[in-house]
Amino acid sequence: MADTAISSNVLRATGWAVLTSVFLSGAVLLGVEIAASRVLAPYFGNSLFVWGAIIGVILAGLSAGYWLGGVVGDRRPEPLLLVGTIALGGVAVGLVPLLDTAVIEAVLAWDPGPRLDPLLCALILFGPMSVVLSAVGPIAVRLQATSVQHAGATAGRTFAISTAGSIAGTFATAFWLIPIFGTEQLLVIGGAVLLATASFLALATGSSQWGLVAGAAAAGAAVVAVALGTDHTGPLSDAASRNWSPLYRERGFGYVDPRDPAAVVQDPSLRVVHAQDTRYHRLAVVEDEDTRYLRFDNSLQSAMYLDEPLRTRFRYTDFFHLGFAYNAAARDVLFIGLGAGSSQKRMLRELPRARLTTVELDPEVVEAAHRWFALPRDHPRHRVEVGDGRRYLADDDARWDVIVIDAFFADAIPAHLVTREFLELARSRLAPGGVVVTNAIGALAGPGSRLFRAIYKTYRSVFPTVLVHPTILDGDRGDEAFRNLILVSTDKAAPQPAAVLDRYASVRARAPLAPDLRKPILDRHDRDVPIADVPILTDDYAPTDALLLLFQ
Repeated sequence: MADTAISSNVLRATGWAVLTSVFLSGAVLLGVEIAASRVLAPYFGNSLFVWGAIIGVILAGLSAGYWLGGVVGDRRPEPLLLVGTIALGGVAVGLVPLLDTAVIEAVLAWDPGPRLDPLLCALILFGPMSVVLSAVGPIAVRLQATSVQHAGATAGRTFAISTAGSIAGTFATAFWLIPIFGTEQLLVIGGAVLLATASFLALATGSSQWGLVAGAAAAGAAVVAVALGTDHTGPLSDAASRNWSPLYRERGFGYVDPRDPAAVVQDPSLRVVHAQDTRYHRLAVVEDEDTRYLRFDNSLQSAMYLDEPLRTRFRYTDFFHLGFAYNAAARDVLFIGLGAGSSQKRMLRELPRARLTTVELDPEVVEAAHRWFALPRDHPRHRVEVGDGRRYLADDDARWDVIVIDAFFADAIPAHLVTREFLELARSRLAPGGVVVTNAIGALAGPGSRLFRAIYKTYRSVFPTVLVHPTILDGDRGDEAFRNLILVSTDKAAPQPAAVLDRYASVRARAPLAPDLRKPILDRHDRDVPIADVPILTDDYAPTDALLLLFQ
């Protein structure tokens, strides 16, 4: 009699109801994997270590879940087991937005290292849900398998549909859902979808009482998702405001701003005035009493004084005018990277002969610069192109007097913009006498200098002249201090600082509003930069994340 009852339950559970549940579970699982990067990015950036931790944890969860699902499916081949597993997965997904801050703060307080920090957070936050949702497939196979002769076809069909759901979830999450809903709202929606799926499956297989329970839980989760989507402003959490980058932790005297280490943020209670998930970042506009900042993930990118939008907030932005100090006749300038447009705003005002083009990968960054940071729209001497800077240079054979590269973050480096092949392309796009001005972050010496020295060595492999202008910190701590390091690269011989001063004086005679660069020019680092122990970065080998995070 017991076998007959089980057989009846199995028959009722087969077909489209089970397969639809498998599809939706697979979609949510991979959608959460994509969203996981946005959960960790505000604290750990978007490096290879973060993605390696997420993918490794999800794969480990798949392995454990497949085994566990097979074991419990054989022991209790009942539809209610599949209903409960999907519902439990929904709860695990929905809890992530409630637990993520506490978990990440605890791991950061321990701080076991740049690899283990994101790995432990991913394991705690996303490991349980990946195990539970991975168990759905084997359980569904066991429910549908009515004979040994058809077991292979049943398993193949079930996992094919689960994988199709994962593909759909990946594309939908990456292409549409994160930009539309935001990360926290999306995770709660994912939990609601799983609870609704459990409710649907329970009703379809005759477990109506459990279907009503799961349906009520799904409705509650949907209400929470709507509430999360109503307000993206407010103070930053304490951990989020402190951890601009794993390289720049609390120092005891305040909080170091990775875009300008000389500027210490004494009050971490910054108010969020705008936040959104874009295709590439978790973008936030935050401000304190006198300054508005643009933040990508866990890095501050730009800043502006609220009462003086054109006044320099971070000193390094003035250094991009060095392109005119080394090429006084320059007119056509290409910026790769926009940020808040701090340098572009100043050049448009101060250098009336300059014609600017900016290439920015993220269209939402362009809109934020216009809306929140007073970058003029439709300026006759400034054209903004949305796209990748390297691809733009490859597709457009225009020649530039100055190319400014400002697309690096404090915690991640777009590797394709530092390789020898890219620099050869940039050099081919320079007009006679042209210069490339690059903003890098790092140290000139010591354990934290390997990435900068590798970048410097790569530039030296392409350009005959590569000069370094470091920002000088208040209470300078020597060459081992992290700072903005501006590289000026050209085909021409290196002029003496006095000659550079004379050239820039001629520029300021025509454009008196241009910033005073006397000190940055005289502070040029003309001593040898040791490069024997670092690699030349190429398209084939550019370990920028390891050089940045492991040798600090």
